[in-house]
Amino acid sequence: MQAEVPIVAGALHATSLAFVEVDRCGLIRAWNPAAERLFGWSRDEALGRPLADTLVPEQLRSAHAAAFARRLVNDDFWPGMRVKVPARHRDGSVRQVGLTINPLPDGFCAFLSDETDHDQAQQELQRSTTLVDAILEHTSAMISAKDLEGQYLFVNAEYERVFQVTAADLVGHRDAEVMPEIVAAAGRRHDEQAIEHGEAVTALEELPFGDEIRQYVVTRFPLTDPDGSLYGVCSIGIDDTDRRRAEAALSETERRFRSTVNNVPGMLFQFRIDLDGARSFAFVSEGSREICGYEPQQLLDDADLIVDLVSDEDRKAYETSVADSMLTLEPWRWEGTLNLRNGERRWISGVGRPFRLGDGSTVWDGMLLDRTTERRTELALEAGRRDLDDLTRRLAVYRFTAIAGASGAPLLTASFGDPRPVLGTGDPTSDLLGAFRRVLGRADHDRLAAAVRAALGGATGELECTPEGTAVRRLWLRLRPSEAGGRRVVEGACFDLARA
Repeated sequence: MQAEVPIVAGALHATSLAFVEVDRCGLIRAWNPAAERLFGWSRDEALGRPLADTLVPEQLRSAHAAAFARRLVNDDFWPGMRVKVPARHRDGSVRQVGLTINPLPDGFCAFLSDETDHDQAQQELQRSTTLVDAILEHTSAMISAKDLEGQYLFVNAEYERVFQVTAADLVGHRDAEVMPEIVAAAGRRHDEQAIEHGEAVTALEELPFGDEIRQYVVTRFPLTDPDGSLYGVCSIGIDDTDRRRAEAALSETERRFRSTVNNVPGMLFQFRIDLDGARSFAFVSEGSREICGYEPQQLLDDADLIVDLVSDEDRKAYETSVADSMLTLEPWRWEGTLNLRNGERRWISGVGRPFRLGDGSTVWDGMLLDRTTERRTELALEAGRRDLDDLTRRLAVYRFTAIAGASGAPLLTASFGDPRPVLGTGDPTSDLLGAFRRVLGRADHDRLAAAVRAALGGATGELECTPEGTAVRRLWLRLRPSEAGGRRVVEGACFDLARA
């Protein structure tokens, strides 16, 4: 019997389980090396110390003392009882330990093992499991798992919703038993590809959803055991219908927008000037070909190409208009000419609305219009008017310029030619209207007044009549309005129709 003592002592010294023995007073009287490693107290330090002060966390000591006393009084010991309790390390930290208690005639002994890491691992596992379950049940993706025979192992809530079935209806069944044949065949074919290649396979699949067919992007990948053996395939399907429809609608909208923009007369653009003065186009419509002879991409690559086409005589006005608009953020307006690379000269009208970006750069949304045809027409009309004025001067018997007097009657300011053949007098300055009335019949007085009112109002007034007692037998009087110094001016011309 005495030989057993060294054997037991050696076993307690060698075991990886902490061994603690306490007398009926609660004092430690046995403490093995594993206990030293677990709790940080050496054997010499632990022996004779109260168990409660050494291992029991402070907030649990009162409860420990009461339970210890109750068991001593009642001999309430349970041989081999195993519990899990918190225990205090020497550094003050608390660890979870598994405790197996056995009674002794004059106390009790216990074997203890550190369960802290195991408990933490269990908590992490539980947390991970809860997280995965929450994701599987609340994701908008359809998720399922099948074995190698194609039988369902698992489906999530979204899968149930899409196909209007429950997991109990699917688990243990194949696609062909619950889906249209064509859908089941496509799904099985992709499952087999993932199994055969041992890697993920992604495909676009059309699946029935109520009364419509929706498009899903489905990824399938093999499932393996820890030893690497393949046991099934998992699929994750994401409804891509709305995105594809929106993308198609956006593409159609963009196509229509570009078609509209590129068919608008002129060149639409978005032009930018950075704080350092760098110029660039963010957008140029296809009208650039007609406006300046450059492709849109050429201007996007180098905005100075079109600026370099501005004629020398209009360059300063162009630069000033851009600078003023950038400074004041007032709309940009400019008219000038471009000298194209083919030698053609174009009259251009430009407008743009500026706005400032957060980085201080200025951007204009605008348009350039080709005014060449209009300008040439204007020049032709101006030349025609000059020719007509020249012809008028040569054919008119008498010409004059008058302004509206205080009473509204025209006052002569300039006279060209001899008025006597028309008016019978050489000086109509004081009363130009009266001079005409004197040679006209009473029936023509109202017509004369109407022609004068028209000219003073800004319209051309004309009168054809037969004067009395003058050299001109048939008179055509034309009154044209103009402006001089902010006042209305009437230019009159008298023609002898009888002589013509």
